[in-house]
Amino acid sequence: MWVYWGVFFLIIIFGSVFKYKLTKKSAWLFFLLWFALFFLAAFRAEGVDNDYANYLMTIKDKWGITEPSFYMISYVCYDLLGSTKLVFVVYALLSVSLLFLSLKKLTTFFFLSLAIYFSTSYVVHDLNAIRAGVAVGFTFFAISYWIENKIPGTFFFLALATFFHISFAMFFIFFIFLKDNKKYLTFFTLLVPVAYIIYFIKIDALSLLLMIPIPQVQSMALAYNEWNKDLVSTVNVFSVLVLIKLLIFITLTIFKEPLSNKFKGFYLYYKMYSLGLFMLIFLAALPGAAFRVSDMLWISECVLLPMLVVFINPRWVVTILIIFLCLFMVWLNYVQSDFVRPYKFNFDL
Repeated sequence: MWVYWGVFFLIIIFGSVFKYKLTKKSAWLFFLLWFALFFLAAFRAEGVDNDYANYLMTIKDKWGITEPSFYMISYVCYDLLGSTKLVFVVYALLSVSLLFLSLKKLTTFFFLSLAIYFSTSYVVHDLNAIRAGVAVGFTFFAISYWIENKIPGTFFFLALATFFHISFAMFFIFFIFLKDNKKYLTFFTLLVPVAYIIYFIKIDALSLLLMIPIPQVQSMALAYNEWNKDLVSTVNVFSVLVLIKLLIFITLTIFKEPLSNKFKGFYLYYKMYSLGLFMLIFLAALPGAAFRVSDMLWISECVLLPMLVVFINPRWVVTILIIFLCLFMVWLNYVQSDFVRPYKFNFDL
C-alpha cells in the first residue's frame, strides 16, 4: 500500500510549500502530480482493483457495457492496435487531465482539493470505474457553467459525461432543482433528518419499488438489490464514514450564509452534498445503488471543504483538520476497504 500513501504525501507535503495554491511557481507540482495520478491509473496490473478483469472481458468479448464511447475506444486500442492495456491508458489520460483542468477552474486551493479527491473519489472512479472517472471530469466542467445557469454549456458537458457513463444522465434531472441560490434551501437542509426519519419508520426504496405492480420495475429493484453485493453488502447509516459526512454537513449548514456570500457556487455544492447524504440513507436497502448515486454527488466535497480554510481562522487549524480527514479516508479506502489491493505495475502494452 506504500504507493498510495506515497502519492498522497506527495500531494500534501509539496502542496503545503505553496499553501496548497496553484501558482506559476507551483506549476511544476501540478504537472508532476498529473503524471503521478495518470501513471497510477494507467499502468496498474490486473487484480489491483475490482473492475479490471470485467473490463478485459468487455474489451475482448464486447458485452456488458452500454456506452458507445467504451466500444469506440476499445475498438481503436484493441481491435485495431491489439492492446488491452492501451484502453486503460486512454481512460487514465482523459480522466486525470479533465480532473486537473476542471479543478483548476473551480477551486482556490487546488492541491488541497486534489488531496481530498484522491483520498475519496479517485479510488472509486479512476482506479475502478474508469468510465465514471472520465464522466466526473466532464461533470466538473458542466458545474462551472451550471453555477452561471448557462444551459448550453452545462448540457454539453453533461452529455459528454453521459456518453462515458450512463449513470451521469441523472445530472440532467438534478439540474432542474439544484441551483446556486437560496431557493428550496430549507428543504435541502431538512433532507438529511427526514432521511433518518424515513429510515427509522422502515420505509425504504426497495420496499416501495416492490409495491409497484409492474414486473419490470420489480425485477429492476431486485437486480439493484443484488448489484455489487459482493463489494458492498450493507449500508450502515451510522458508520464512521457517514458520521463524518454528517459532521461536515452540519458545519456547512452552520456557516452557509457567510460561505455563500464569499463563494460562488456554494449553494449548488451544498445541495449536492445534502442530496448525496439523503440518497445514501434512503437507498440503504439497495447498497450498490446507494453508494453509486451518493459518490456521484459527493464529488462536490473536494470543492466545498477548502472553502472552510478561507472562512475560518486560524487557517492552519482548518487545513490540518482536513489533512487528518484525508489521512483517515486514505486508510479507509485504500487499506481497509475492498476497492484496491497492494499496487502492482503492468507496462505490457
